[in-house]
Amino acid sequence: MVEINKKSLEAKKNHHHVWASYMRRWAPDNKNVFYTTKKNNNIIRNDSVKSIAVERDFYRVQPLTPDHVEVIKGWSSKSPEDLHELHMSYLNDYMKMQYMESIYKQSGIKNEEADKMFEAWKCNGIENYHTAHEDEVKYVLKALANRDLSVLDNDQNMIYFMQFFGHQIARTKNFKDSIGAGLGKSRPSLDKATEEQVNHIMKLTQESWWFIGYMFGMSMGRSLYLNRKDDVHCLLINDTDTPFITSDQPIVNIHQVLTDEIKAPEDHECDFYYPISPNVAYMINKSNRFPRGRVQVSVDDVEEMNIKLAKKANFHIIGDSKESLNPYKKYVKTNLNAIKDLVE
Repeated sequence: MVEINKKSLEAKKNHHHVWASYMRRWAPDNKNVFYTTKKNNNIIRNDSVKSIAVERDFYRVQPLTPDHVEVIKGWSSKSPEDLHELHMSYLNDYMKMQYMESIYKQSGIKNEEADKMFEAWKCNGIENYHTAHEDEVKYVLKALANRDLSVLDNDQNMIYFMQFFGHQIARTKNFKDSIGAGLGKSRPSLDKATEEQVNHIMKLTQESWWFIGYMFGMSMGRSLYLNRKDDVHCLLINDTDTPFITSDQPIVNIHQVLTDEIKAPEDHECDFYYPISPNVAYMINKSNRFPRGRVQVSVDDVEEMNIKLAKKANFHIIGDSKESLNPYKKYVKTNLNAIKDLVE
């Protein structure tokens, strides 16, 4: 008889949508960071990263009806054929598990171990995918934080990093909550659909977001990797007295033509900015604002990026001191609509 690992039956309920290990780069003691609270962005706390950018059952698998499946296929059909096939293979794995659970329930048999297995599958599936991507980039992010850009000369490291990068854009609560208003140009073909039909599709999209969000991350990561030679990748070095801050939406589009207006950017209006530590950030830009390689930034650059990141945060901006957050806390809107400019 095959013995089931008890740890694999433990259902993880609290799901981070920003990597806790990443946020600890702003922790002077490697544990506690300074951050604005959910209820009041004027209040700054110093506490463990365990309570930041986390939501109960955020990635929990939900039942998929035939209508959900059709909407997922509609989103995926916009992808290149090979990626669409990969999306569908992932979807097929979940549909098999859903079918197995339905057969188990119909049998009337009660088995504690089986119950735990299905519960763990629902809670841990997508969370485990993200953990795997995080594990793949630990070495890369450590090297980048140490100002070593050569780590990405290795093609496999670049693949891992771009996969992680795409998922970190798409996996956040801010991205999820803005789906209805923010993905206008990315919707499945709805030209002839009534408003009621559109609303129904968006409802189904939200209900199956646990899968669609991961699918979007896959697509973004692939696109970023394939366009890596056309886009400008650079490591921003901050030796000023003003540190980079981060947030619960740590990758933001800071292209200079964008305003606070909620609208999708043009293809060329994407400058993705990702602070890695108080002193280092990574940028993928189409504007040629910065050259390739290592770039020394000014205090004006740092303040501009901190402001734009704070404006696009959901609830939390995060820093290594209270003083580093004070100038930017007024920009945190907590209105869940600032992610629109990330999607095309």
